[in-house]
Amino acid sequence: MELTPEAAFAMFAASNIAAPLLNALLSRRHAKHEAAVEQVPVHEQRLKALEQERLDAGQVPILVQQMGAVAADVKDIKADLRRVGEHESALRLVDLRLKALETWQAEARPQLARAAHDSHTLMGERNALRVQHTANLVDPQKAARSTP
Repeated sequence: MELTPEAAFAMFAASNIAAPLLNALLSRRHAKHEAAVEQVPVHEQRLKALEQERLDAGQVPILVQQMGAVAADVKDIKADLRRVGEHESALRLVDLRLKALETWQAEARPQLARAAHDSHTLMGERNALRVQHTANLVDPQKAARSTP
């Protein structure tokens, strides 16, 4: 590729214009970097001073505060879970007692029915004897005839 005189002139003109601009930009950037480097110790001193003030004032860093809040929440959750476990064991105990009561009722019902039947039978016989005794008091002759 051959360079034409027009292209060479354009490159020369551009380099004469662009070179000083580029040098100015680079020198400005270099000055900013040097100023930033000079500011680093100042910022470190400010940061240390702020940390010391915070420690002197008794302030706890935010991360530590958040960790404390999380730990308190975990303790609350553990206490709630402990209470739930206690309630669950109490519920199991009540359920076992209820099952035992239902079993006892199932076993006692036939016995109760038998006792009720026997008491009705006995009461019937007793009432029959009372009626006969009353009849004997009223008319002893009828009572003698009705007795076998």
